[in-house]
Amino acid sequence: MALRSVSTLVLEGVAVFEFGVICEVFGIDRSADGVPNFDFKVCGPEPGKPLRTSVGATIIPDHGLDDLVGVDLVAIPAIGGDEYSPAALEAVRRAAESGSIILTVCSGAFVAGAAGLLDGRPCTTHWMHA
Repeated sequence: MALRSVSTLVLEGVAVFEFGVICEVFGIDRSADGVPNFDFKVCGPEPGKPLRTSVGATIIPDHGLDDLVGVDLVAIPAIGGDEYSPAALEAVRRAAESGSIILTVCSGAFVAGAAGLLDGRPCTTHWMHA
């Protein structure tokens, strides 16, 4: 399966490093180097509404949670805290049910776990949270 569409989830407390890595890998046009472009979307609870990051700066998602569903890959960066909005968790579940690959970076695994996607499965996360 060739990946063509990638959406990343941002919520309050998103870690800028992990989010940045996802953006660097999937969000930059490298077609001049022979790498295919991705349809890359940054998705949050409310498009256009700023979200505070782990360092206090803000990120403004251009797309809503519905844009997580039906893409080839959903990338979830580390997000601070241990409580996530029910709407975000439902969107992640719907994305998985639609056939999207779910990729987590660092403690983003806790979002997938909170959505019930890791029940009975091994996973890895940041050493500090293991």
